[in-house]
Amino acid sequence: MAIWLIGNLSQETTGLVSVPVTAHSSIIGRSEVAMESVQVTANVTASGFRLLGLSLRGNRSVDVQIDPDHLRHTEGDFFTVSANNLVRYTDAIFGAQTKAQFASDFITVRFAPESYKKVPVVPVRQLRFREQYMATGEMRLAPDSVLIYGNPSRIAGIDQVLTRQISRHDVDRSLHGKVNLEIPAGTRLSAKEISYSLDVSRYVGITEKVKVGVRNVPEGKLLSVYPSTVDVNFRFIFPISGNPAGSAVFYVDYNEFAASIGGKCMVRAEGLPEMTISWEADPQFCDCVESEIAGRE
Repeated sequence: MAIWLIGNLSQETTGLVSVPVTAHSSIIGRSEVAMESVQVTANVTASGFRLLGLSLRGNRSVDVQIDPDHLRHTEGDFFTVSANNLVRYTDAIFGAQTKAQFASDFITVRFAPESYKKVPVVPVRQLRFREQYMATGEMRLAPDSVLIYGNPSRIAGIDQVLTRQISRHDVDRSLHGKVNLEIPAGTRLSAKEISYSLDVSRYVGITEKVKVGVRNVPEGKLLSVYPSTVDVNFRFIFPISGNPAGSAVFYVDYNEFAASIGGKCMVRAEGLPEMTISWEADPQFCDCVESEIAGRE
């Protein structure tokens, strides 16, 4: 008798099943969890064991994560999921290796409105590079901002969200990975983790003494720069050929001088080659003195 029963329960069969479902989703401006569960009824084809298990689960609700693209807003707090989209969640509702023909064309769920705002994500990192290696740009984040949900008074004072610390040592290649976000107490984020990437390259350091020119000096004026030459420390992507620093021009801007109080101007650059990772002038600022060109009224 037991063998007969087990054999029959192992066979595929079809039965009418109703399961309470609590919908979860990430609709912008709405709560993450539906306000109440909804009964989902279908003719389910599965093993007898599976159908028996479904009949014995009682009123225990099944949590189902629904893609917001599969939810259609009707009115107020109400959203519908069509039977065509509901098929995608058959395994989540009724279990693996089941097929379902839903009893209605759609189900209706309610998601309450929730206060939120968009804030940038700021990476927290501790990176130590191998000698002669460095980052060749800023760390890229995807997404670079998230929605933060919560009480209006709570989220009003939050203007950014931090990542967990990204720690790497002896870095000598580009970095790619995922990192969890620090979720401020009493809030919810639209994403719990983000992807990050950072370009890293081996570099060559070169120091050149360069002349500092001037730009945007009005007619009849003369702008003298002290010192007239500075040392520039370059870092170029390895390898290099020749002297890539030769194409760069360094100068101070008269407009910056005119807006200054003490006559100090930052040394600026133009025409840096693409292989430049960074450069730094020593000194970074020059003293500038304005005078009239002799012989002009």
